[in-house]
Amino acid sequence: MQGYQHPPKSSNGFMGISRPPSLTNQVSKRIVDAIDEGVFQPGERLVETRLAEMFQVSRGPIREALKALESENIVVIKPGRGTFVASPSYEDVEQIVAVRAVLEGLAARAVAAQGDKSELSQLKLLCKSIQDAVKREDITGYQQLEWRVHEVLCQLSKNRLLIQSWQSMRCQLRLYWRGKITNIALVEKLALQTCVLVRSLTENDPNEVGDLFRSHIILASYEIMNKPVPNWLESYITHLIDADYRIHRLRNNLARATTLTEADHIAGSESLAT
Repeated sequence: MQGYQHPPKSSNGFMGISRPPSLTNQVSKRIVDAIDEGVFQPGERLVETRLAEMFQVSRGPIREALKALESENIVVIKPGRGTFVASPSYEDVEQIVAVRAVLEGLAARAVAAQGDKSELSQLKLLCKSIQDAVKREDITGYQQLEWRVHEVLCQLSKNRLLIQSWQSMRCQLRLYWRGKITNIALVEKLALQTCVLVRSLTENDPNEVGDLFRSHIILASYEIMNKPVPNWLESYITHLIDADYRIHRLRNNLARATTLTEADHIAGSESLAT
């Protein structure tokens, strides 16, 4: 999953796998990719013989890959019934969001502290692509690019355990949110906020940046779910991005904010790309 590039597809949609030393790992990645791309839906049964045919491998690596994915809560193995794509509940997602927010906060803090402008240019280019997708009202394209921004952020942290944990949570969240993001106005807002986050990586103190990312992940996630932030998570929200796309540090709660950075209002692809 980390830095993984899709190989050319065969007539049935997938190429065979040809490197036996890491066969199980490769199969696991292919299954996750297929789930991410919507080939398999939440709750759908995964038949070993079908997977073996798709990926042109024997059933042994398929079985081992499914066991590995079960440990990451991406699939569910029901004895006597088969293996199914996970269907995360709202309660599951609440827990995942909290952990993801903390992890991305740590990643953002590390990346901001490193201050490698050449690496951060990847994120700025992705922001430009996000804005282009929004202009086309391409919600699917936006979602793919949005996840890619956060994936690259975690990769740039160079924290292997953080990256592995994030990858597992990403798949579960995408399963839960599939089909739930349809409001183009919300998409445009979230896209602009993402580009504010990326810009903050070079403009603010790493500790502030980490807190901002953590806060934003929580706020954006609950906005997508159309649910209020629960009381037990409110203390994790210390920053917000306002309607004019300025960053604020909160004092005591969401109703009291003091300006942290007087960021200009962001509008247009040229601003997002700078």
